[in-house]
Amino acid sequence: MNRRVVKATFVAILLIAGIATSVSADISPTPTPSPTDPFSSSATPTSSPLSTTISPTPTTTTASGLPTLIDRAVPLNIRPMISSALEDRPKPYADRCHVQLNLLPTAATCIYGNAKSSHTIVLYGDSHALSWFPAVEAIAIKKNWHFVSLTMSSCWPADIPPWNGTTHILMKNCTSWRIATLAKIAKLKPDIVLVAGTKGFATVDGKGKVLTGDARTAAWKAGMIRTLTKLKAASPRVVLMGDTPASSVDAPDCLILHPFSIAACATPFFQATAPAWHLVESEVANKMAVQLVDPTLWICNTDPCSVVQGNYLVFVDGGHLSESFSTSLAPKLKSALSL
Repeated sequence: MNRRVVKATFVAILLIAGIATSVSADISPTPTPSPTDPFSSSATPTSSPLSTTISPTPTTTTASGLPTLIDRAVPLNIRPMISSALEDRPKPYADRCHVQLNLLPTAATCIYGNAKSSHTIVLYGDSHALSWFPAVEAIAIKKNWHFVSLTMSSCWPADIPPWNGTTHILMKNCTSWRIATLAKIAKLKPDIVLVAGTKGFATVDGKGKVLTGDARTAAWKAGMIRTLTKLKAASPRVVLMGDTPASSVDAPDCLILHPFSIAACATPFFQATAPAWHLVESEVANKMAVQLVDPTLWICNTDPCSVVQGNYLVFVDGGHLSESFSTSLAPKLKSALSL
Protein backbone atom coordinates (compact mmCIF):
# COMPACT_ATOMS: atom_id res chain seq x y z
CA MET A 1 0.00 0.00 0.00
CA ASN A 2 1.27 3.50 -0.83
CA ARG A 3 2.35 5.31 2.33
CA ARG A 4 0.74 8.51 1.04
CA VAL A 5 -2.71 7.06 1.62
CA VAL A 6 -2.01 5.42 4.96
CA LYS A 7 -3.65 8.20 6.99
CA ALA A 8 -6.93 7.76 5.18
CA THR A 9 -6.64 3.99 5.39
CA PHE A 10 -6.17 4.05 9.17
CA VAL A 11 -9.19 6.30 9.57
CA ALA A 12 -11.36 4.09 7.38
CA ILE A 13 -10.37 0.94 9.24
CA LEU A 14 -11.00 2.48 12.63
CA LEU A 15 -14.34 3.86 11.55
CA ILE A 16 -15.42 0.43 10.38
CA ALA A 17 -14.33 -1.01 13.72
CA GLY A 18 -16.38 1.64 15.53
CA ILE A 19 -13.32 3.04 17.27
CA ALA A 20 -12.93 6.45 15.67
CA THR A 21 -16.50 7.60 15.18
CA SER A 22 -15.79 11.05 16.55
CA VAL A 23 -12.49 11.65 14.80
CA SER A 24 -12.42 14.58 12.41
CA ALA A 25 -11.72 13.90 8.75
CA ASP A 26 -8.23 15.38 8.75
CA ILE A 27 -7.12 13.58 11.95
CA SER A 28 -5.17 16.50 13.34
CA PRO A 29 -2.39 15.17 15.61
CA THR A 30 -2.46 16.02 19.29
CA PRO A 31 -0.43 19.24 19.77
CA THR A 32 3.11 18.44 20.86
CA PRO A 33 6.14 20.56 21.77
CA SER A 34 8.46 21.81 19.06
CA PRO A 35 11.16 19.26 18.14
CA THR A 36 13.74 21.92 19.06
CA ASP A 37 12.50 21.93 22.65
CA PRO A 38 12.39 18.28 23.72
CA PHE A 39 13.40 19.19 27.27
CA SER A 40 9.89 20.28 28.19
CA SER A 41 8.27 17.83 30.61
CA SER A 42 5.30 17.70 28.28
CA ALA A 43 7.53 16.25 25.57
CA THR A 44 7.52 12.83 27.21
CA PRO A 45 6.05 10.34 24.72
CA THR A 46 2.51 9.36 25.66
CA SER A 47 0.12 6.90 24.13
CA SER A 48 -2.62 8.38 22.01
CA PRO A 49 -6.05 8.35 23.67
CA LEU A 50 -7.20 6.78 20.41
CA SER A 51 -4.82 3.82 20.76
CA THR A 52 -6.51 0.47 21.17
CA THR A 53 -4.94 -2.22 23.33
CA ILE A 54 -5.49 -5.69 21.97
CA SER A 55 -6.03 -8.45 24.53
CA PRO A 56 -4.15 -6.72 27.37
CA THR A 57 -2.18 -9.06 29.55
CA PRO A 58 -0.38 -8.50 32.86
CA THR A 59 3.17 -7.26 32.49
CA THR A 60 5.60 -10.14 32.90
CA THR A 61 9.37 -10.37 32.97
CA THR A 62 11.10 -12.09 30.06
CA ALA A 63 14.48 -13.82 29.77
CA SER A 64 15.98 -10.41 28.96
CA GLY A 65 14.70 -9.05 32.28
CA LEU A 66 12.44 -6.59 30.47
CA PRO A 67 8.66 -6.47 30.64
CA THR A 68 6.70 -8.13 27.87
CA LEU A 69 5.48 -5.80 25.13
CA ILE A 70 1.73 -5.24 25.47
CA ASP A 71 0.09 -5.12 22.09
CA ARG A 72 -2.00 -2.17 20.91
CA ALA A 73 -3.04 -0.38 17.76
CA VAL A 74 -0.88 2.19 16.02
CA PRO A 75 -1.71 5.55 17.66
CA LEU A 76 -3.47 7.95 15.33
CA ASN A 77 -1.24 10.81 16.50
CA ILE A 78 1.94 8.85 15.83
CA ARG A 79 4.99 11.01 15.11
CA PRO A 80 5.92 11.00 12.34
CA MET A 81 2.78 10.01 10.50
CA ILE A 82 3.38 6.73 8.69
CA SER A 83 2.63 8.43 5.38
CA SER A 84 5.55 10.84 5.85
CA ALA A 85 7.98 8.56 7.69
CA LEU A 86 10.57 8.58 4.94
CA GLU A 87 10.86 12.37 5.26
CA ASP A 88 11.38 12.24 9.02
CA ARG A 89 15.14 12.00 8.84
CA PRO A 90 17.91 14.24 10.21
CA LYS A 91 18.32 17.46 8.25
CA PRO A 92 21.83 16.60 6.92
CA TYR A 93 20.08 14.25 4.49
CA ALA A 94 18.18 17.17 2.98
CA ASP A 95 21.03 19.70 2.99
CA ARG A 96 23.45 16.95 1.89
CA CYS A 97 25.81 17.64 4.77
CA HIS A 98 25.67 13.89 5.35
CA VAL A 99 28.19 12.75 2.72
CA GLN A 100 26.88 10.18 0.26
CA LEU A 101 29.10 7.75 -1.58
CA ASN A 102 28.10 8.77 -5.10
CA LEU A 103 27.16 12.43 -4.75
CA LEU A 104 29.22 15.58 -5.20
CA PRO A 105 30.06 17.59 -2.07
CA THR A 106 27.30 19.88 -0.87
CA ALA A 107 27.33 23.65 -1.27
CA ALA A 108 25.57 24.10 2.08
CA THR A 109 27.39 25.69 5.03
CA CYS A 110 26.61 22.72 7.30
CA ILE A 111 26.58 25.02 10.34
CA TYR A 112 24.39 23.99 13.25
CA GLY A 113 23.83 25.52 16.64
CA ASN A 114 25.67 28.76 17.47
CA ALA A 115 28.69 28.98 15.17
CA LYS A 116 30.08 31.85 17.28
CA SER A 117 30.06 29.87 20.50
CA SER A 118 33.35 29.15 22.25
CA HIS A 119 32.12 25.60 22.87
CA THR A 120 31.89 22.96 20.16
CA ILE A 121 30.40 19.48 20.07
CA VAL A 122 31.20 17.12 17.18
CA LEU A 123 29.30 14.09 15.93
CA TYR A 124 31.47 11.70 13.90
CA GLY A 125 30.66 8.44 12.13
CA ASP A 126 28.32 6.78 9.67
CA SER A 127 24.54 6.89 9.20
CA HIS A 128 23.97 5.27 12.61
CA ALA A 129 25.89 8.18 14.10
CA LEU A 130 23.66 10.52 12.09
CA SER A 131 20.63 9.00 13.83
CA TRP A 132 21.78 10.98 16.88
CA PHE A 133 21.90 14.29 15.00
CA PRO A 134 18.43 15.50 16.15
CA ALA A 135 19.16 14.74 19.81
CA VAL A 136 22.62 16.33 19.68
CA GLU A 137 21.34 19.39 17.83
CA ALA A 138 18.65 19.87 20.50
CA ILE A 139 21.36 19.74 23.17
CA ALA A 140 23.55 22.21 21.26
CA ILE A 141 20.64 24.63 20.90
CA LYS A 142 19.78 24.29 24.58
CA LYS A 143 23.37 25.01 25.61
CA ASN A 144 23.98 27.58 22.83
CA TRP A 145 26.94 25.56 21.54
CA HIS A 146 28.38 25.16 18.06
CA PHE A 147 27.48 21.75 16.63
CA VAL A 148 29.57 20.16 13.87
CA SER A 149 28.10 17.04 12.25
CA LEU A 150 30.64 14.95 10.32
CA THR A 151 29.06 11.80 8.94
CA MET A 152 29.28 9.71 5.79
CA SER A 153 26.98 6.99 4.52
CA SER A 154 28.34 3.44 4.96
CA CYS A 155 31.63 4.82 6.26
CA TRP A 156 32.04 3.42 9.76
CA PRO A 157 34.46 5.32 12.01
CA ALA A 158 36.84 2.47 12.88
CA ASP A 159 40.13 2.72 10.98
CA ILE A 160 39.65 -0.44 8.91
CA PRO A 161 39.35 -1.06 5.17
CA PRO A 162 35.77 -0.06 4.23
CA TRP A 163 34.49 -2.98 2.19
CA ASN A 164 31.23 -2.65 0.30
CA GLY A 165 29.50 -6.01 0.62
CA THR A 166 27.15 -5.21 -2.28
CA THR A 167 29.64 -4.08 -4.91
CA HIS A 168 32.56 -6.09 -3.46
CA ILE A 169 34.99 -3.21 -3.72
CA LEU A 170 36.89 -1.04 -1.28
CA MET A 171 35.29 2.37 -0.74
CA LYS A 172 38.36 4.52 -1.28
CA ASN A 173 36.36 7.73 -0.91
CA CYS A 174 35.45 6.61 2.62
CA THR A 175 39.12 6.25 3.50
CA SER A 176 39.97 9.71 2.12
CA TRP A 177 36.93 11.20 3.89
CA ARG A 178 38.05 9.76 7.22
CA ILE A 179 41.52 11.23 6.86
CA ALA A 180 40.19 14.70 5.96
CA THR A 181 37.52 14.59 8.67
CA LEU A 182 39.89 13.58 11.45
CA ALA A 183 42.19 16.41 10.36
CA LYS A 184 39.26 18.82 10.57
CA ILE A 185 38.38 17.63 14.07
CA ALA A 186 42.00 18.12 15.12
CA LYS A 187 41.80 21.76 13.98
CA LEU A 188 38.46 22.33 15.68
CA LYS A 189 39.69 21.07 19.06
CA PRO A 190 36.09 20.49 20.18
CA ASP A 191 34.98 20.26 23.79
CA ILE A 192 33.45 16.89 23.13
CA VAL A 193 33.33 14.35 20.31
CA LEU A 194 30.59 11.75 19.99
CA VAL A 195 31.60 8.85 17.76
CA ALA A 196 29.26 6.09 16.57
CA GLY A 197 29.00 3.44 13.90
CA THR A 198 27.05 0.38 12.86
CA LYS A 199 27.91 -3.11 14.02
CA GLY A 200 26.87 -4.24 10.54
CA PHE A 201 30.15 -3.34 8.85
CA ALA A 202 32.28 -5.36 6.43
CA THR A 203 36.05 -5.27 6.09
CA VAL A 204 38.97 -7.20 4.59
CA ASP A 205 42.50 -8.16 5.54
CA GLY A 206 45.67 -7.07 3.75
CA LYS A 207 45.13 -9.69 1.05
CA GLY A 208 41.57 -8.61 0.34
CA LYS A 209 39.93 -11.52 2.15
CA VAL A 210 36.59 -10.61 3.71
CA LEU A 211 36.84 -11.06 7.47
CA THR A 212 34.23 -12.82 9.57
CA GLY A 213 33.75 -13.92 13.17
CA ASP A 214 36.59 -13.29 15.62
CA ALA A 215 38.91 -11.96 12.90
CA ARG A 216 36.36 -9.31 11.96
CA THR A 217 35.87 -8.34 15.60
CA ALA A 218 39.62 -8.13 16.20
CA ALA A 219 40.04 -5.88 13.16
CA TRP A 220 37.31 -3.55 14.44
CA LYS A 221 38.87 -3.37 17.91
CA ALA A 222 42.27 -2.42 16.51
CA GLY A 223 40.75 0.06 14.06
CA MET A 224 38.52 1.68 16.67
CA ILE A 225 41.46 2.05 19.05
CA ARG A 226 43.38 3.87 16.31
CA THR A 227 40.40 6.17 15.70
CA LEU A 228 39.85 6.89 19.39
CA THR A 229 43.55 7.62 19.84
CA LYS A 230 43.36 10.32 17.17
CA LEU A 231 40.14 11.76 18.57
CA LYS A 232 41.54 11.90 22.10
CA ALA A 233 44.49 13.89 20.76
CA ALA A 234 42.00 16.39 19.30
CA SER A 235 39.52 16.71 22.15
CA PRO A 236 39.62 16.51 25.96
CA ARG A 237 36.47 14.39 25.93
CA VAL A 238 35.57 11.56 23.57
CA VAL A 239 32.38 9.52 23.95
CA LEU A 240 31.69 6.26 22.18
CA MET A 241 27.99 5.79 21.45
CA GLY A 242 26.95 2.15 21.49
CA ASP A 243 25.21 1.04 18.33
CA THR A 244 21.43 1.25 18.35
CA PRO A 245 19.08 -1.73 18.35
CA ALA A 246 17.67 -2.68 14.96
CA SER A 247 14.30 -3.83 13.68
CA SER A 248 13.88 -7.05 11.74
CA VAL A 249 11.27 -5.32 9.57
CA ASP A 250 10.85 -2.04 7.74
CA ALA A 251 8.89 -0.33 10.50
CA PRO A 252 6.55 1.93 8.46
CA ASP A 253 5.74 -0.77 5.90
CA CYS A 254 5.00 -3.30 8.62
CA LEU A 255 2.72 -0.95 10.54
CA ILE A 256 0.81 -0.24 7.34
CA LEU A 257 0.04 -3.94 7.14
CA HIS A 258 -0.70 -4.26 10.87
CA PRO A 259 -2.47 -1.07 12.01
CA PHE A 260 -4.05 -2.84 15.00
CA SER A 261 -0.94 -4.64 16.26
CA ILE A 262 2.42 -3.03 16.95
CA ALA A 263 3.51 -6.42 18.33
CA ALA A 264 3.28 -7.85 14.82
CA CYS A 265 6.22 -5.60 13.91
CA ALA A 266 8.32 -6.21 17.02
CA THR A 267 11.75 -7.86 17.14
CA PRO A 268 12.95 -10.19 19.93
CA PHE A 269 15.29 -8.35 22.29
CA PHE A 270 18.35 -10.53 21.76
CA GLN A 271 17.93 -10.30 17.98
CA ALA A 272 17.48 -6.53 17.99
CA THR A 273 20.27 -5.64 20.38
CA ALA A 274 23.22 -8.05 19.91
CA PRO A 275 24.46 -7.93 23.54
CA ALA A 276 27.74 -9.62 22.58
CA TRP A 277 28.61 -6.65 20.38
CA HIS A 278 27.99 -4.22 23.22
CA LEU A 279 30.56 -6.14 25.27
CA VAL A 280 33.06 -5.54 22.47
CA GLU A 281 32.25 -1.82 22.46
CA SER A 282 32.58 -1.73 26.25
CA GLU A 283 35.96 -3.47 26.12
CA VAL A 284 37.35 -0.90 23.68
CA ALA A 285 35.90 2.03 25.64
CA ASN A 286 37.47 0.75 28.86
CA LYS A 287 40.82 0.15 27.21
CA MET A 288 40.84 3.68 25.80
CA ALA A 289 39.40 5.28 28.97
CA VAL A 290 36.53 6.92 27.11
CA GLN A 291 32.90 7.07 28.17
CA LEU A 292 30.54 4.56 26.59
CA VAL A 293 26.91 5.57 26.27
CA ASP A 294 24.75 2.51 25.69
CA PRO A 295 21.33 3.64 24.38
CA THR A 296 19.84 0.15 24.20
CA LEU A 297 17.17 0.59 26.88
CA TRP A 298 16.22 4.03 25.58
CA ILE A 299 15.22 2.41 22.31
CA CYS A 300 14.13 -1.04 23.44
CA ASN A 301 12.54 -1.22 26.90
CA THR A 302 10.31 -4.24 26.32
CA ASP A 303 10.80 -7.72 24.96
CA PRO A 304 10.19 -7.96 22.07
CA CYS A 305 11.41 -4.50 21.04
CA SER A 306 8.65 -2.30 19.68
CA VAL A 307 8.87 0.00 16.67
CA VAL A 308 6.50 2.36 18.48
CA GLN A 309 7.19 4.05 21.82
CA GLY A 310 4.39 6.16 23.22
CA ASN A 311 3.22 8.04 20.16
CA TYR A 312 6.64 7.98 18.45
CA LEU A 313 7.65 5.84 15.49
CA VAL A 314 11.08 4.58 16.54
CA PHE A 315 12.52 3.67 13.13
CA VAL A 316 12.04 5.02 9.63
CA ASP A 317 13.25 1.72 8.19
CA GLY A 318 14.97 -1.29 9.74
CA GLY A 319 17.83 0.42 11.51
CA HIS A 320 17.70 4.22 11.52
CA LEU A 321 15.91 6.26 14.18
CA SER A 322 13.22 8.67 13.12
CA GLU A 323 14.05 12.34 13.59
CA SER A 324 11.07 12.75 15.91
CA PHE A 325 12.06 9.87 18.18
CA SER A 326 15.74 10.86 18.23
CA THR A 327 14.78 14.39 19.27
CA SER A 328 12.71 12.98 22.12
CA LEU A 329 15.85 11.26 23.44
CA ALA A 330 17.75 14.55 23.84
CA PRO A 331 17.09 14.78 27.61
CA LYS A 332 18.37 11.24 28.16
CA LEU A 333 21.49 11.89 26.12
CA LYS A 334 22.10 15.24 27.81
CA SER A 335 21.85 13.54 31.21
CA ALA A 336 24.15 10.70 30.16
CA LEU A 337 26.73 13.25 29.05
CA SER A 338 26.25 15.36 32.22
CA LEU A 339 25.84 18.47 30.11
